[in-house]
Amino acid sequence: MAVQSFENSYYRLLGTTPSDSGAMFRVALLPDCEVYRGHFPGHPVCPGVCNVELIRRCAERFVGQRLHIHTISQCRFTAIASPDLSPEVDVSLSATPASGKWQVVARVSSGGCVYVEYKGEMLPY
Repeated sequence: MAVQSFENSYYRLLGTTPSDSGAMFRVALLPDCEVYRGHFPGHPVCPGVCNVELIRRCAERFVGQRLHIHTISQCRFTAIASPDLSPEVDVSLSATPASGKWQVVARVSSGGCVYVEYKGEMLPY
């Protein structure tokens, strides 16, 4: 899958709600994405790397510039996300500037279930 096609093939942004310290992104997971043919046919699950990429893309929208991951200090996958079980998820995110980097804290969840907890630094391109 081409990098440019990640949005609108793996996920579609439904809306953004700003908060004092960050934003909440409502995202639809798209079950027809080719990623799910390998993870796993008939029982699709969201690969961890795709969830991290989703967080990075939301962080870019929040800060208004392209970012790449510099360091990950915490990345916990606490449940299995699936477009069948949770067709829409929330990405709550805060990003704080620090010495040319962004300190990013994010969580991917749906209802009361948390799928990913993330903390790390991202750098502008």
